[in-house]
Amino acid sequence: DLLRRLDGDDRRRCMALLAESLAAGVLAEFDATTVVSVAEELDDQALSGILEEMAPDDAADVLADLPDEHSERVLSLMEVEEADEVRELMEHPEDSGGGIMTSRLVAVTDNVTVAGAIDHLRTRAGDHAEEPLAVFVVDDRDRLVGSVSLHSMLLADREAQLSSVADHEPITVRADMDQEEIAEIFADYDLLALPVVDAAGILVGQVTVDDIVDVIQEEATEDNLKMAATSSAEMEDRSVIGVMRRRLPWLLFCLLGTLLSGGVLDLFSGVLAALSPLVLFVPAIMAMGGNSGIQTSTVTVRSLATGILQPEEVRRALWREFRVAALMGTFLGLVVFVVAWLWTGGSPVAPCAGVAMFAAVVLSAVLGATIPILFRTFGIDPAVASGPLITTVNDILSLCIYFGVATALLQLLTG
Repeated sequence: DLLRRLDGDDRRRCMALLAESLAAGVLAEFDATTVVSVAEELDDQALSGILEEMAPDDAADVLADLPDEHSERVLSLMEVEEADEVRELMEHPEDSGGGIMTSRLVAVTDNVTVAGAIDHLRTRAGDHAEEPLAVFVVDDRDRLVGSVSLHSMLLADREAQLSSVADHEPITVRADMDQEEIAEIFADYDLLALPVVDAAGILVGQVTVDDIVDVIQEEATEDNLKMAATSSAEMEDRSVIGVMRRRLPWLLFCLLGTLLSGGVLDLFSGVLAALSPLVLFVPAIMAMGGNSGIQTSTVTVRSLATGILQPEEVRRALWREFRVAALMGTFLGLVVFVVAWLWTGGSPVAPCAGVAMFAAVVLSAVLGATIPILFRTFGIDPAVASGPLITTVNDILSLCIYFGVATALLQLLTG
């Protein structure tokens, strides 16, 4: 926390004063933007020494944030074995099981006794392996056949075969599995560590709970940013032009939406001329339609992200949202009808505003629930369906509903 607040020169001097093991722990806790700043401030030799003290997955994360040329220079200065270990991890996509796993783990063959496994753990404590959370049991081809918790080893007979106390049906993940799916497995089963295997069942690494905490925070941040029509890359981009390029497309979309809303007003200008008080309730109809859609889409997106809303529950969820929206729309429509009746002296605008408010709230809520579900079905992140997209679409639809109702009522009255 202190190093984040220092300028470049002071931070470089402080990092140089830290022992490499402590500097490695500090660097692993920095956010991506700070990591890049610190890496640029350190010379390559000092950075390579720090990375050698880090867990391979943390070192791979640091190097992945650097330009390719810089990371290759640093890797060339590291010990060959450790550099190869980090390179192998860097080949996996950053948001996959391979991207968040560590290749350092404790694995023993299935013919080892409990006492032998404990002795193996003691010998591993001398190197800079991560603190073990489980012991994995493999066959002579390194295929995973089970896992044993430290608690089970502590309570077991020392002379018993480790395979006799192992869980022979451990939950496993593949290196190409999305990190969000892995986080859901950790949450569902309250795990501390999860083995990663390849297509042949060979143990290649493990994902630990500390990495999953980072994943959960990262995914939540990413969803929130997408709901605001931007991306996590913006937080790492220090260029004004870069930030503008990420925000501008959605703002242009919103501008187009407002221009279309203006086109709707122009289309119904005749109705406005005949019933000028209609314009008094345009902001209310648009705002309440947008707000209703935002509420529903936000709840739906989070329900999808956390796994609360399963595919078999979609129909029931949509029916519930429709009933909720119908009740809210009825109440808000009555409020607007009464206000409009008193405000305009009992003009036909009152029923127009009341009916339009009801229809806008119901339609916006249904769209707010339906669009994220459709996006998930077609492989699009549901978070994109919130924020500016829902608001802009609902604004246009709310105006169309309002003036459509007004036109129908005007024709009825003059017919």
